[in-house]
Amino acid sequence: MRTKKSSNSNMRFLFGSVFFFAMIIMSVLLFTYYAMREAWRKSPEREYVYTFSFSSDFAGRDYSVFFDDSLLYSGNPFNADTVIRVKRYVTEEPVNVTGIDTVIKVPHFTSSSSLFVVDGKTNIPTIINVCEYNDIRMKIRNGRIEADME
Repeated sequence: MRTKKSSNSNMRFLFGSVFFFAMIIMSVLLFTYYAMREAWRKSPEREYVYTFSFSSDFAGRDYSVFFDDSLLYSGNPFNADTVIRVKRYVTEEPVNVTGIDTVIKVPHFTSSSSLFVVDGKTNIPTIINVCEYNDIRMKIRNGRIEADME
C-alpha cells in the first residue's frame, strides 16, 4: 500500500513539473513572437509599396513617369489602364571614412520622394511629392496633371 501512495505522489509531481515547464516554454515563445512582430512593424526596411494608377485621360498621349531618378514607365501612346507598383528598398554601399572601411545603408523611395510625370510633347514635368501616401491616382484636369492620394 505504501508504494502505491508514493507512486501517486511521484506521478502528480511529474505531471506538475511537465505542466510548469510547458507553461514556461509557451510564455517564452509568445514573448518572442510579439516582440519580433512589434520590431518588424517599426522596422524602416519593412515592405512599403506605392501604387500609381492613371485615369483614361492619359490614353493616346505621350508621357514618361519617373519616381525620384528612376524611369518607371514611358509610353507612346500611354495605356490608361497602367498600374505601377513600386516597393521601397535599402541598398548597402561601402564607404571609406578617414581610412576606415564601413558600409552605409541607403534607402530608396522614401517619404521624401517625388513623382515626375513628363509630357512627351512639351517636356514639361509635373512634380508631385508622395510623402507617406501609398495609393496615388493620376488624372488630367484642365490640361494639368493632378493626383488624388490616399
